[in-house]
Amino acid sequence: MTVGQVAGLIAAIAFAVLVIFIGIFLLNLVKALNDASRNLDSITIDINDLSDNASDLIENVNDRIDQIDPVFQAAAEIGTTVTEATEKAKSTTDNLKNKLNLFTKTSILSIVANTAMKLFSKKNKKK
Repeated sequence: MTVGQVAGLIAAIAFAVLVIFIGIFLLNLVKALNDASRNLDSITIDINDLSDNASDLIENVNDRIDQIDPVFQAAAEIGTTVTEATEKAKSTTDNLKNKLNLFTKTSILSIVANTAMKLFSKKNKKK
């Protein structure tokens, strides 16, 4: 065997070892990709289940909001009614206060007028 043939044989063996290692690498890569694909399928199923559960939850929450909405509307109407009643009570109180003040002034004026009339009558009787 010549040096060229030995070099060719070494190159052929090295190439065969390289092909074997590349083959092993590719087999491991295929196995890893298959595992990743199975994991992605499992995750996809879990995500679909989660999405369905989230949709059910959102639908349930919307139903509850629809049920609670009249309560909030009633509370708002009660608030409006209370506000109107408070304003009416304040208006009535202010009106009563004004009438009471007028009555008080009129009563005082009447007392003063009566007293003045009595004094005037007494003064006229003396004359």
